[in-house]
Amino acid sequence: MSILLEFVPSLFVAFAFDFLLYKTGATILSFAYFSTSKNQTLSYSEFKESKKQSNKGYLVQYIVGILFYALFIVSIAWLN
Repeated sequence: MSILLEFVPSLFVAFAFDFLLYKTGATILSFAYFSTSKNQTLSYSEFKESKKQSNKGYLVQYIVGILFYALFIVSIAWLN
């Protein structure tokens, strides 16, 4: 039982990090397409429901968020 309790906080952190990546990607895409994108930004509760149903609803935004943070980290490493 204690092993299960150790994983609960890490699951919350992973889900919050998931939402952060999604929100960053959605924001970047809305700036890139001047808010004319057909993909709408979901709130936290809508994001949870979308994730339970399917990964297709937020996959593009999630990948853009990952790429943004990867490029950010690489650029910091490159400049130092």
